[in-house]
Amino acid sequence: MSMSTEIQISEELGTFLQGRPLGKKHYARLCELLSETPSGDVILLNFTHVQTVTGSWINECLVPLLRWAADERTDLFPVLVKVKSSWLDELQMVAEWTHSCFLISYEEFPKSAELVGMLDVAQSATLEAVVDANEVTGAELERSHLNEGVKATAWNNRLKDLFQKRIIRRKKRGREQVYSPVIAEVLVNG
Repeated sequence: MSMSTEIQISEELGTFLQGRPLGKKHYARLCELLSETPSGDVILLNFTHVQTVTGSWINECLVPLLRWAADERTDLFPVLVKVKSSWLDELQMVAEWTHSCFLISYEEFPKSAELVGMLDVAQSATLEAVVDANEVTGAELERSHLNEGVKATAWNNRLKDLFQKRIIRRKKRGREQVYSPVIAEVLVNG
């Protein structure tokens, strides 16, 4: 993981994160807090001391935050840290309903993260290949997975999809797009 910015959610937003109106208000506050963050940074949203997180709040705050982070003018990679396992059902429900994915960790400074949300079989295989390689291009994936018969263009489309979901990072090297995991180890849940 390269540069990261941490936001203590309980200090900035409070400890009871529930409801649509509060979610909308908190989304605006997070955008304000992150407005000066350099492109490409990992954002650690630290939920230490947070008591309650509801699906309606997640849907109004974190889902739009992912879309905002994916905008090329923003280009940030949110990771939810110090998440309570009791919130997983809410996160999973919202992720499935909105076709989003969240990287979560129970650790404060994650070396591994769990993916909450659904990926198709091809996206899961691609994510696994990126994590295994640590840094890879679509052309390199085609060469290293010849037996699968997947062309570089298809690999690049899958990589781009994972990048848009904020699960992997991208940088330009010459004329190539090089992809790497946001967190060194990602466990696909579901």
